[in-house]
Amino acid sequence: MLPTVSGVRVTFFVLCSLTLPAWGAEAIAGSVKTAQGGAVVRRGAQTIPVHEGMHLLVNDILQTAGDGRLGAILQDGTRIGLGPNTELKIDSFIYEPADGKLGLVLRIAKGVIAYFSGGIARLAAGSVTVETPVGVIGLRGTYMAVSLEGT
Repeated sequence: MLPTVSGVRVTFFVLCSLTLPAWGAEAIAGSVKTAQGGAVVRRGAQTIPVHEGMHLLVNDILQTAGDGRLGAILQDGTRIGLGPNTELKIDSFIYEPADGKLGLVLRIAKGVIAYFSGGIARLAAGSVTVETPVGVIGLRGTYMAVSLEGT
């Protein structure tokens, strides 16, 4: 049996903390499951081309180009799909159900996202929000889609 994500993260941090100091400060929120066309992750000052299996961290900004699409799954089972010309930040992700610590904040600047709830929404209704330039969406259900057009 493979080690848990937490076990892998701790081992990875111990082995690579000297070469990747920026990664040690942020928690792994999930991973990329599918990527098509132009898609990148902005992580601090870095812009990283997206690839399937790539870890996503808290504070990552996911961007797709006009031909881009991206599918991600978070550690609690939440699934997020991004359409073309989309920018989404994983602003906060806390999934510690044993300690009652649960929360997810996604911040969409533009584009199209589809959201399918995972463990956070099931265990703590009201702990998931999507912030947009024009308002905040509090999620209590199982799925939703947002399309932001204009400036």
